[in-house]
Amino acid sequence: MPPNCFMASKTPLGGGLYLASGVGFLPVTLSEASRVRRDAAVVCGNGLVIAWKIRLPAAARFAAKLQSTRRGFAALRITRLWCLLAGLILAGCESVQDIRVDHGNCAALSPGEARTLITDGWALYAAQPRTLARVTQAAELLAAGAQVLRDDYDAQWPAAEAWAFVADNETRQAARIAAAKRGIMLARAARELQPDRVEGHYWYAITVGLLADADRTYGLKAVGEMEPALRRAIELDERYDYAGPVRVLGILVLRAPAPPVSIGSSRKGLRLLQHAAELVPDYPENILYLAEAFRDNHRNLEARELLTKVINAPPWPNRQFESAVWKTAAQVLLQCVPAN
Repeated sequence: MPPNCFMASKTPLGGGLYLASGVGFLPVTLSEASRVRRDAAVVCGNGLVIAWKIRLPAAARFAAKLQSTRRGFAALRITRLWCLLAGLILAGCESVQDIRVDHGNCAALSPGEARTLITDGWALYAAQPRTLARVTQAAELLAAGAQVLRDDYDAQWPAAEAWAFVADNETRQAARIAAAKRGIMLARAARELQPDRVEGHYWYAITVGLLADADRTYGLKAVGEMEPALRRAIELDERYDYAGPVRVLGILVLRAPAPPVSIGSSRKGLRLLQHAAELVPDYPENILYLAEAFRDNHRNLEARELLTKVINAPPWPNRQFESAVWKTAAQVLLQCVPAN
């Protein structure tokens, strides 16, 4: 294991939970962690240990015990969304259904002006490589247009997608929470307008996950919102966003705690991520998360081969910013996947 793969720290969480976090990696699998303290802790795929219902010293001792085990467990932090998927789901008690957001008053805009805002906002969002400042501006334009065109499905979900990017890349917690909540409201509106379209369900699941990561009081209830939304999205169009519904459900299942706490299963997660890679084989994010699933199922040579493929892949044409993030994540993960 390379140096600096683990550095323990202690951070209090809501709901009576405490966190021992690693800046890099923890050398155990979820199943190994459950054998050490089955009712006390969850090891997260991005290098976090959550000690459940035990105090800070116990959390630190548990992290140290995990660190001393033999098997390598590399952590992967790609987006803040995955921190939730890795185990922060245990912390929550707030309901996503209670979220309400004041979008301001755009009633003075005509429908034609609103459509112009949406056209301009989507052009800003699509410009490559994306930047936080530009996408934030795009999200504001898209949301303003969507507020006027409340009955237009195709005005709602693009704004939700843009706010998801903002929530995922903002560094200020309050801004992350606000962006995620705005995305949730827009995606929820889209789901209500056209429940047989995939976009609303998919972006609802994404923004709920981002909110639960930024505000951990939503915790476990977020999984209950995300899983059915993703399964419905798979029923409607499993290829959407480069097999996004299958990919996101796969990483959720891969990183979540096992039953009875949650829905986690490394084998089921692997099957889902294999399916996502079959649907869109060349998409780097599919390959990256399949590599993580191989790693979690002790198939290290296959994991290393896929990670090398991500590192050598050219930028995805409409995901240039994201491609750089995936490449960096693959390089980090590769260092802590054994070569045999």
